[in-house]
Amino acid sequence: MYKVLAATRADMNEGWVWLSQHDFAPRSIVKIRSKVNNKVVYCEALEMDENFIKDYNKSPRVSISQNGHTIVMNGWYRNRLGGIETNQNHGLEVSGSNGPWGKFRASTGHPQVVVRLATWLAVISVGLGILGVCLALK
Repeated sequence: MYKVLAATRADMNEGWVWLSQHDFAPRSIVKIRSKVNNKVVYCEALEMDENFIKDYNKSPRVSISQNGHTIVMNGWYRNRLGGIETNQNHGLEVSGSNGPWGKFRASTGHPQVVVRLATWLAVISVGLGILGVCLALK
């Protein structure tokens, strides 16, 4: 169970979440799955450090407790997980997904349209490049 908190204004369009307790390498791609509806998002995971917690705990926000599993995520990811509410505990499963597939999924599910568009244009370009090579070899 993770206590889900809303992201700050500075993080509302970013492709990451902040995790309080985890064993992932710095800036790893993680897969977050809702145990309620099995919806999944991929994003970058950042570790909550003292500076983040100090800044986040400024009034009027809810304070982050040092003990327990807490995740701070923006509305984009909360909506993609089924519209989960903030300031509540939710059954979320967070696992590492730092391979090429996880990075691709994090890019295609990024909150910023420019990142999603660039990823799909890259996929189309690779496909057209392969097609061009195949046609040239005929």
